[in-house]
Formats: sequence, structure tokens, C-alpha cells
Amino acid sequence: MKPEIENRIENVRWALSNRRTIKVLADEPFPADVDQGNVQELIEAAGCAPFHRMCDKSHQQRPGLPSILPWRFYLLDAGVCRKIRKVLLSQGDTGKLPKLLATADTMILATWLPNPAKAESETGLFDPTLENMEHIAAASAAIQNLLTAATARGIENYWSSGGAFRHPEMFDLLGIPRQEILLGSLFLYPQDTGSAEITTSKLRGQRGETEDWARWVQID
Repeated sequence: MKPEIENRIENVRWALSNRRTIKVLADEPFPADVDQGNVQELIEAAGCAPFHRMCDKSHQQRPGLPSILPWRFYLLDAGVCRKIRKVLLSQGDTGKLPKLLATADTMILATWLPNPAKAESETGLFDPTLENMEHIAAASAAIQNLLTAATARGIENYWSSGGAFRHPEMFDLLGIPRQEILLGSLFLYPQDTGSAEITTSKLRGQRGETEDWARWVQID
């Protein structure tokens, strides 16, 4: 194998194995500063994710983000994060989300775009179709691309399920169409976290060996 190919493989392997869940929590807000150039590179990496089907035309025809991709990313810089922190605190939110918003350089709300429901689904969210499953998978791949690229650049990150950002009122505040579904709130942190509280995933060490979840198939 050529040395340049070996180096590429090692770089990818390092980024994948070192990507980890990091929660940076603080009661007082950090200074609002961010390098939007770095974030743009991460967004471009996310856009390289595979997708099998175009999103429904109803999503493409809404003003602002006309892409055929089955996901949308909404970028909140540190200043916007601090403003939303104040909103949540004024509403009596005593959870972790205001503390995360106090430290994040950037937060990215990643949504996926379900096909319009043909009938009321059991969950009330979307029809359980193969097409929708593929849209979710594509959006998840885009998120993983972004987090891996962030790790490669030394940017600690956290994929949150969303919490209060799932509320329709929050969608309205941020100008996100209610037809979209939040797949994750992605937090990107500064290099210097000072005396902030740092927590990591409790499940990371329980992944087990690959033999626990992968096997070669044999057919007689």
C-alpha cells in the first residue's frame, strides 16, 4: 500500500476512534466568539454524506433552503446561543441545556425532511415508510460526517437529541418550518473551556468487542 494511502487511512481511523461525546457546562456564559470559516468547512463535510432519495418537492419549494437533500442544518453562533439561553432561563429551565448554551461556540440544529403524511401515523410524527427511513439514515450520515470532521480539527462536540429545541415554539422562534423533524442539536466547543464542568458519555466504555455486534455470514 502506498504511504500516502496509509496516511489517509490512519487519519480517518484516528478521527473516527477519537470522536466522543463531550458536554461542556457552565453557569456563566463564555465570550461569544467563533471562526465561521471552520464551521463552513464542517458543513461542507456534512454535505458529502450519501443520500438515496431527494426530499419531497414540498420541502424544496419553501423559500430559503431549496436543496434536494433530505436534511437541513440551522447554524447558531455563540451570540444566538447566549440569547436562547436567556429565553430558556426566563422560562424556568433549570436543566443542562442553558449550561450547554453558555459555552458553545456554535450550535447546529440538524433536521430531516419527512415525506408528507398520507394518513395519520401511529406516532403522529411521520409515516413509517422505507423512504422516510432512508431520509433519516442520510441525515444521520451527514451529522456523523460533521462530528468526525470537527474531531479531526480538534473541536470537541456533542450530539444532543434536542430537548427544548424540539418544541414547535422554538422552531417558530428560529424560523424552522414545522414540517421538519429535529434529529439532533450539535454543540461545538471552544478550545479553552476554563473551569467549566466536563462530562462524557456513560455508554462509550460499554460498546464491547466487534464480535458482539458483527459477524461473517455463512451459507451452506
